[in-house]
Amino acid sequence: MTALGTGGTPCGCGGGSAPDLPTSPSQGCGPCDPGPCGGDELPVNPFLALRVAFGMLLGEDDFRVLMGNPRGKLMLHNAWLHGPGVVWGLGAARDGDELRVLPGLAVDGLGRELTLEAAWCVSLTAWARAWIDAHPSGEGARPAAGDLGPEPGPLQRRTVEAWVLAEFASCPDRPVPALADPCDVTRRHDDFSRIVETARITIRSTAPEPWRPYHRVRVLLGLDEAAPGDAAGQEALREAAEVARVPEHLRAPALLAAFRRLAAADATALAPEREEGDMCPPWAPVTEDHAPVVLARLTVELTEDDGCVRIEEVRADPSVRTAVLPATTVQELVCALAPGIIGAAAEADAGGPRLIRGSLAWSREHTVLGFEVTAPLTPGCAEPDGIEITSLSDSGRGWATDEVAGIRVSADGRRVKVDLDQRPAYETVRIRVRGTGPKPLYGKDPRVPFAGLEGGPPGTADEGNDAVVTVHLPRQTAPGRTEE
Repeated sequence: MTALGTGGTPCGCGGGSAPDLPTSPSQGCGPCDPGPCGGDELPVNPFLALRVAFGMLLGEDDFRVLMGNPRGKLMLHNAWLHGPGVVWGLGAARDGDELRVLPGLAVDGLGRELTLEAAWCVSLTAWARAWIDAHPSGEGARPAAGDLGPEPGPLQRRTVEAWVLAEFASCPDRPVPALADPCDVTRRHDDFSRIVETARITIRSTAPEPWRPYHRVRVLLGLDEAAPGDAAGQEALREAAEVARVPEHLRAPALLAAFRRLAAADATALAPEREEGDMCPPWAPVTEDHAPVVLARLTVELTEDDGCVRIEEVRADPSVRTAVLPATTVQELVCALAPGIIGAAAEADAGGPRLIRGSLAWSREHTVLGFEVTAPLTPGCAEPDGIEITSLSDSGRGWATDEVAGIRVSADGRRVKVDLDQRPAYETVRIRVRGTGPKPLYGKDPRVPFAGLEGGPPGTADEGNDAVVTVHLPRQTAPGRTEE
């Protein structure tokens, strides 16, 4: 990622003059040079711990192991089990000619805490000039709202979209006297004794790809799409369809079982991201390039007139950021769903037969309708009053009632044939199989009313549910002939 514009400074910097490139941390110190495996100044080794014994001589490397282990453990935990996002604050808004980011705390993709102790600000005019210098042809911008294209003459209006990001930075501090290394030709007699951890605010043309693990689980819960060639997503869609077919009072445990199966598959497929040629063993979910935290999407409408840049409208949209919620809040949000789950489970289904989705079939002349049920029907329960068929004209003639001549049930009680006096009068046909009323269909074992559609709400031993299905038949053009 390449920074789009100028760097910022702590606000209250005396006029907000254009700072130098690149963007610097809010404390004004330069970024430290990272070492090969997690930073030379701040060691990270979550799986290497110091083992001490009496009489050992400990050197600098041992203390780095001592520091790096708990730091690495915390980063590992934050990165994998919480993920990146804003913890509090870090609001971005326009303040005159400045873009101001308020103090706050975030966790980046490597699990490091990013703290901004003082508000950060940058001159929007200076940033816009730097952006124009970097994009002289206007690439990366779109015409401003209402523009029909480039205007004649030097006046140009542009709408620039960028991203405000928070990145990790660290600075050495508090030099103290130290013994000179005899092999050091510079013979330094002091060294820094502290590392100050802070946040660097940058404005960039592109945002890092969001870390969204557990794709199967997200598809199951309707949070991700599943493309035709997406094997993992299609697996989750099949699980979701199976859960939807389960009766409502049993759906919560069925969903939990599907969730566990898909989460296990997702966890097995997860792996740390690795850069090509990286010699250090990967341990974090993302690399340094994808670690910054998105704070806002910045949209700036600017006008350039003969080298003079004027800032028009500025919008900083914080809805693109990810918030890291505390566990207590997550607990309460989960409990908010409890009334729906508990209410559904309070009334158990009596086990009545149900209409199997997709089992409806018509004879060629559309005078016989067949369907299947999930459990046997009791003999003699299927009377013409138990099934109603009506049809609606596509040409505005209204509804017609199509008479049921008789109902036949197979010997095993699982298949039903409905004989009509004639083909339904119109094209849109509505079929109601009765589980309510004086003469509903009834189950054989248990002897309870018809419970409705497969996967529908529970039916009781006293009152079932109606199953209503609408189908569209081909248009009838002449007696004995149809138009597909």
